[in-house]
Amino acid sequence: MKHVVLLQAEVRLAGGNGPWEGTVEVYVDGNWGSICDHNFDLSDARVICRMLGYKREIQFWTGAAWGQGTGKSLFTDLSCSGNELNIGSCGYYTSNCYHNHDVGISCVRIRLVGGTGSYEGTIEININGEWGTICDKQFDINDANVICRMAGYTRAIQAFIYAYFGHGNGTSMLSNLHCSGSEDRIDSCGSDGWFASSCNHDHDAGVACLSVKLVGGNGPYEGTVELNLNGQWGTICGKTEFDLNDADVICRMAGYPRALQFYTFAHFGKGNGPIVLSNPQCSGKEDIIDDCGSNGWYNSGSCTHYYDAGVVCKSIRFVGGAGSFEGRVELNINGQWGTICDTNFDLADAEVLCRMAGYSRALQFFYGAYFGEGTGPVFLDRLGCSGNEKHLDSCSSSGLFATSCQHSHDIGLSCQSIRFADGAGPFEGRVELNINGQWGTICDKQFGLADAEVLCRMAGYSRALQAFVGGYFGEGTGPVFLENLGCSGNEKHLDSCAASGLFSTSCRHSHDVGVACLRVRLVDGFKQWEGRVELKVNGQWGTICGYNRGFDSSDATVVCRMAGFSTSGKIQAFQNAYFGRGTGPILLDGLNCVGHEVHLDSCISGGWYSVSSYCGHQYDVGVSCPGNNNRIGNAYHNS
Repeated sequence: MKHVVLLQAEVRLAGGNGPWEGTVEVYVDGNWGSICDHNFDLSDARVICRMLGYKREIQFWTGAAWGQGTGKSLFTDLSCSGNELNIGSCGYYTSNCYHNHDVGISCVRIRLVGGTGSYEGTIEININGEWGTICDKQFDINDANVICRMAGYTRAIQAFIYAYFGHGNGTSMLSNLHCSGSEDRIDSCGSDGWFASSCNHDHDAGVACLSVKLVGGNGPYEGTVELNLNGQWGTICGKTEFDLNDADVICRMAGYPRALQFYTFAHFGKGNGPIVLSNPQCSGKEDIIDDCGSNGWYNSGSCTHYYDAGVVCKSIRFVGGAGSFEGRVELNINGQWGTICDTNFDLADAEVLCRMAGYSRALQFFYGAYFGEGTGPVFLDRLGCSGNEKHLDSCSSSGLFATSCQHSHDIGLSCQSIRFADGAGPFEGRVELNINGQWGTICDKQFGLADAEVLCRMAGYSRALQAFVGGYFGEGTGPVFLENLGCSGNEKHLDSCAASGLFSTSCRHSHDVGVACLRVRLVDGFKQWEGRVELKVNGQWGTICGYNRGFDSSDATVVCRMAGFSTSGKIQAFQNAYFGRGTGPILLDGLNCVGHEVHLDSCISGGWYSVSSYCGHQYDVGVSCPGNNNRIGNAYHNS
C-alpha cells in the first residue's frame, strides 16, 4: 500500500568520503534505517540533499555502492517530486528489501555565489555543515576544473582571483590549492590543509564553469547541444525556431566566440536525458541561454530526441587586425586560447584556418607576430596542411604543446570575407559577404562607385571599375545583409562604412549589387595613368615579361582598358623595366593582343605562368595611358 505521511524525518549519509556522500540512512521512530533503491531517482536524491543543506545532488547509486546500512530497510519506491523540503512529505511503500539494495547518493558540497547563474561565482565549500571559501593563492585553471567537476559541470571556462564575484561567507577554509586538473574532487589535490588559510575574503577564488557541452561531433567545438540543469544533462528541441542566433549563444556559453552552423533533427546523434528547452528566442547577443525567451525549462511538449539541436562553433579567432577577418591566429583548446608558431607556415595552412573561421579562402599570411604577440600557450608548430582539410585536426603538426616557440613567432593571416559570383572571373560578379559563417548579399539602395571601391579592396583588388545594381549578375540566395553602405571609398573594410545596420533591410534579391574590380595596376609611374604593369592572379600580384616578342601598343591598349582608362588618345608601351623591376611571379610572356580585347585573357600568349627561362624582372613591361579623361565607373542596371 502506498503511504504519504507528513513527518519530519532526519537523514544522514554513511560510508562515504565525507558527510556529503554515502549510503542514505533515515531516522524514524527512534531508529536508523536505509532506503531501498527500487525506483529511486534524482528527484528523491534532490530532496535528501536539500535536507542536508546541499544545493543539489550530483549522482545516486544503487546496490549498496557505499556499503550496507544499519537497522532495517525502511522505505522503497520513494516518489518525491523534487520540490519537497523533507522526504516525509513524499510517497513511499514499506520496504521488504535486503541491505544489498541500499541506495547511496553524493550531494554537491560546493556552491558558486554572486555570478549570473549557478555555473559561476565565488567558490563556497561546505565542511561539517559550515560554508567557507577558498583562498586564491596559486589558484589556476587546473584547480578551477576540479571545482567545476565537483559542482556537476564538465570543466572550467575561467579561474578568478581577488574576490571577482564578491566576498564569500564564513571563513577561508583552504589555501595554496594545487590540482593537476584531472581529480574528481579537491580532497585529492595538494593544499595547505583544511582551515590552514590566513587569507581574508579579499582573496576569495571564483570560477566560471561550462554549463553546456557538445556531444557526438569530431571535436569539442561541435555536436548535439546538452545543457546542465540542476546537475542533470539534457538537450534542446530543434523542431521549431532554433536558429543561428540561438547557436551563437550556445557557442558563447561553451567558450567559443560564435557559431558557424546550426543543425536540427539530431544531426550529431540523439542525446540522452530530458529535453530541457524548446523554442529558444535569442537575439544572438546574450551571454547565456537563460536570458533568451523560450517555452520554459522542461516545457518541450511532444518533442523527441529526433529533433535534438546541434551546433558547430568557431574554435578560432583573429586578434589585432582591422576586423574579424584578419589578425593573430588564436585557437580555443580545452577552454584556453593560444597561438600557432610560424615555423614552416604556408598558404595551404592559412587556407584551412580561414575555412575553420567560416571564410572562403586566405588572402595573405604574416610571420613574426605581425599583429602583436599573443598570450597563453603556443599550441602548434610546423603545420603540414594540404589546404583541402576542413579543420586543423586533419593536418600534421609537431603535436599539441610540442614546441619551444615564443610569441614573437605568432602567425597571423587575412581571410577573404567576400566573393564575387556569376561574373566572367573572380574579379567581378554579384557581391556576397560572409557574416557569421553565412553567405548573403547587399541591396543596391544608394549603391555607388565609392562603395564598390571598398568591396574590391576587401577582395584584394586595388580599386573598382564599375558598380552594378538591379541584380545585374543574377539573384543571390541567403539573407540580404546590408543597404545604404555610405562608404567614402577610402575605407579598407565595410566595417568602417556608415551602413544602415545588419539585416535592417527589406530588399529582395532582385536588387543585389555587383562589382567589376580592377585586377591590373600601374606601379612606380610619375602619374596614376602610367607605370609598370602588375596583374593579380590567384590572389597574387605579378608582372608581364617583354622578352620573347616584345610588348607593343596593341597590348598596352588592352591593359589601359582593363585599368579603367579610355583608349582614345596616346598610348605608349615600355619594355626592359622602364618603371623599375617588380617583385612576385612573372605571370605572362609572349603576349600578342589585337587591341580590341576587353581582358588579357582573350589575347594570345604562352599562358599564365608559362614563361621563358630567360625572363626576369629586368624585362618587366609598362604602359602610359591617356591621362586627360576620367575613369570609367558608372552604375549599370540589369535591363
